[in-house]
Amino acid sequence: MIDAFDLEVQGKPTITVCHDTFERAARAHAATAGLPDLPLLIEPAPERGNLTVADPRVLAERSLERVVAALTAR
Repeated sequence: MIDAFDLEVQGKPTITVCHDTFERAARAHAATAGLPDLPLLIEPAPERGNLTVADPRVLAERSLERVVAALTAR
């Protein structure tokens, strides 16, 4: 997240991918850094902590619109 903070402060849009189990901590960390509106892409944590080979493609396709919107909003 520190990289996202640095880029956002420079005026470069970001979106940080975060598992849902860490959403609360990520939002608190962003708020503490003075970026309470930092764009986060919250994804469900994989079952048993493992992704299958097909999962990354599915995740990317499902999230593409949100990623493009976050990176082009400004």
